[in-house]
Amino acid sequence: MVAIVVEPSQDETRNAVLCGLSAYNEAKIGPRNTKPLAISLRDESGAIVGGLVGELKWEWLHVDLLWVDGDHRGAGLGEALVVQAEQTARDHGARGVYLSTMSLQAPDFYPRLGYRECGRMEDYPVAGHRIHHFTKAL
Repeated sequence: MVAIVVEPSQDETRNAVLCGLSAYNEAKIGPRNTKPLAISLRDESGAIVGGLVGELKWEWLHVDLLWVDGDHRGAGLGEALVVQAEQTARDHGARGVYLSTMSLQAPDFYPRLGYRECGRMEDYPVAGHRIHHFTKAL
């Protein structure tokens, strides 16, 4: 018999699901070849004023987070972060990049860097907004 249980914490379930799914995927397409990626922008005092966080896995870079402090926007630093991430991905053997951004963030930024929108979900995170999914071949 199997029971469906809503757990008070996700840790144990997340670990079990991740292990099971990873084993299944690896059997089908090979190891993830995972490498975390973090690139920061630091001011003269060493404080982080922007950065990009992602993960290299299989033959792709997934950009999870990109942010530049408002005082430093408009100077090409976001583009510089993406260019560095793409080069790191190429060096790792990646053949593409994928990411998501909300309409209130930067959906016009990525096409200027050669990214193509490959999907969109309306009314996320709230009604009237959307999330855009982008990809780029390296």
